[in-house]
Amino acid sequence: MKIDYLDKFSGTLLGVSIGDTLGHPFEGVIREIIYSQFDDFKEFVKNKRKLFRTYTDDTQLTLHTAEALIQGSGFNENYFIREYVKWLDDPPIGPGFGCISSIQKLKYGIPWQKAASNSGGNGTAMRVSPIGLFFCKEIKKLINVALKSSIITHSHPAAAAGAIVIARAIAFLLDKSIDTGFSIEEFFATIIASISHSQEKIWEEFIEILNRVKESLEISIEAGLIKFSQVGVKAPYFLEEYLGKAFVHPYTLSTVACAIFIFLKNLNSFEDCIVQLATAGGDSDTVGAIGGSLAGAYFGLGNIPDDLRDLVRHNKEILSISERLYLKFIEKNSLG
Repeated sequence: MKIDYLDKFSGTLLGVSIGDTLGHPFEGVIREIIYSQFDDFKEFVKNKRKLFRTYTDDTQLTLHTAEALIQGSGFNENYFIREYVKWLDDPPIGPGFGCISSIQKLKYGIPWQKAASNSGGNGTAMRVSPIGLFFCKEIKKLINVALKSSIITHSHPAAAAGAIVIARAIAFLLDKSIDTGFSIEEFFATIIASISHSQEKIWEEFIEILNRVKESLEISIEAGLIKFSQVGVKAPYFLEEYLGKAFVHPYTLSTVACAIFIFLKNLNSFEDCIVQLATAGGDSDTVGAIGGSLAGAYFGLGNIPDDLRDLVRHNKEILSISERLYLKFIEKNSLG
């Protein structure tokens, strides 16, 4: 089976931006309240177009990650730092504390080892998809680069684990076709292997969580979100008021678990998948961005409806960056 990598690269980066754009208006809202606002989501988007006028820092930092890979012909710490500092001039849209605090320090010349925030937030998993694309043929390097790119801004092991798992999932999905599908068992074995053989207790905990996600794919999306919305979150960060509700926590393990769960529950339609991701509740834009990267890698650009492409601001620029990343990937792997 011949894979159209340009279609997959473009689908992935556009998938991030679509999920991010659709989820942005629902950030911080319980899923139950989100669904009380509409009967038909497509009609709601059509009638409330101004609500969906922009993506957030999730897409911005994903594009800067792609640019860093293009400029450096792969991973170069200096290019990554330069691109993340450039983000401060975009300006940032709805940034998380872990990202902006560390990148502001980088701007003033503080070495990343001191600038990085001890945050377990999802800010590195949301931007990692270009690494999964670019290093899809070099899995050891993919894991290493996903880790290195994460610790530039987030020193917490949870952030690194989430980034590695999403990058590895994207590399896995690139070679799969919606016509033939893929083995769920193989998918989980692959992503779990990427964070195995580590002494990190949080990585071991994440493996347990991923196994629980795999075993829970028969339950409803609502039930799964209630189950995984705050999985792994410890006091004092656990949100008691959202116990028993679908409100995804910005902790990396929770967000990634929910994004993977929703994606795997919606393998028949990109549109159905992205709507469920963006309306997850809680950190909806980031669930949308992370899950959107998985859906985009699997379905490809050709299976993304035109109205969803057109919804995204600067969509032509995003597709241009996707193509440049693809061309650099082809050049690097001598596939042309």
